[in-house]
Amino acid sequence: MVKIITATCASNDTLNNIFDELVNIGLPTEKIFTNKVELQIKIISGYSIESEILEVVHRHNPTEIEIHELEEEATAKVLSATYNSTDTMKNVVDDLINNIGLPAEEVFADKKTKQVKVIAASAIEAEIKEVLNRHSPILDS
Repeated sequence: MVKIITATCASNDTLNNIFDELVNIGLPTEKIFTNKVELQIKIISGYSIESEILEVVHRHNPTEIEIHELEEEATAKVLSATYNSTDTMKNVVDDLINNIGLPAEEVFADKKTKQVKVIAASAIEAEIKEVLNRHSPILDS
């Protein structure tokens, strides 16, 4: 089962330390997202490495930790798009959460880069892509 671990930290140094330590234990960088504005780190975790990830995160005393389990048991895919403005980025996030019902834990918005990343289950991948493209991204993958 795929889980998303979200930790809120007190500083960017703590975010960087958690990120570096997760990479050092072998977690691919594509499974780690940091938001330096909101001081959050989101990690895509499988069952086999979940306890090791949580050990790293807890070691850095985050102010909050949330664990969200994806409903689909398949491998998660990360879809992303970059926009011209933060207003557009906020509209995309709103559409994803309020119109198609994605949990906020599966959506990552980076205000600095104006990029939205979605941890997607294959069952709704097409619908997520449609929302991302509807808002005229300047870059997507």
